[in-house]
Amino acid sequence: MSVGSEQIGAAVTDDFRTDRWLPVGEAARALGMSRTTLLAAEEAGMIISARTPGGHRRYPLAEVERYLRRVGLPPAGASAVSRVPPTLPAVELAEGARAALRPLVHALDADSAGVYRLDGEELRFCAGFGIPRWLTERLTASAPPPELGRALTAGRLRTFDAGAAGFPEPRAEGTALAVPLYAGQRRLGVLFLLSRRDVLAGELRVAEAFAEVIGVLLADRCRIAELELRLHRIAELTGPAPGVDAAPGSGQDSSV
Repeated sequence: MSVGSEQIGAAVTDDFRTDRWLPVGEAARALGMSRTTLLAAEEAGMIISARTPGGHRRYPLAEVERYLRRVGLPPAGASAVSRVPPTLPAVELAEGARAALRPLVHALDADSAGVYRLDGEELRFCAGFGIPRWLTERLTASAPPPELGRALTAGRLRTFDAGAAGFPEPRAEGTALAVPLYAGQRRLGVLFLLSRRDVLAGELRVAEAFAEVIGVLLADRCRIAELELRLHRIAELTGPAPGVDAAPGSGQDSSV
């Protein structure tokens, strides 16, 4: 049975009473993020939840552990200080990218748009607008079409037939755009846009202009996340160990 946003049947109701399932508040604490950020991560397809028969969200512990591994953090059983940086770059990028995609879709009267970020040498789905949650989860779990990688390699916009590529899903129709995202010479990922009609030359230039803005936005978010992670690691290295008293002479002598 699929989890995602589907309701779980009565046969597994008892499972929600075990420590294998976390309510929203506990899952947010385990991940070191706010409830709002957790829901945004779920909306971006980065983490999935199930629903109890009463309609309440529950997050599988295994799913929480999978997310932590994906962003390079120790498991949920580790101490909160050593496990969670102040911000999680993937979530920060998703929130910023989704906010930038909305005006692009509206400006071009498109059906949907999304961003794949470059993670090492792989493109991973980061955020989308106009994409249903079930499809967001599928894009997150699968590799992008070759056309997106070709656009990034060539460093220029490419158009392709969405139906022939079966992207973003097998029943897709219309024209798809793939625009590489750069910040200076740094490759960041690919912007894609889907329209059921032919895209005009002027609209292609608008898409490229939006890609430049999104590239700058993602680069800034990455820099902020990297700085915050460095500060977190410095604080972790310099903070006193639990249960260890201050060094002799560091405080005022109580006998004085």
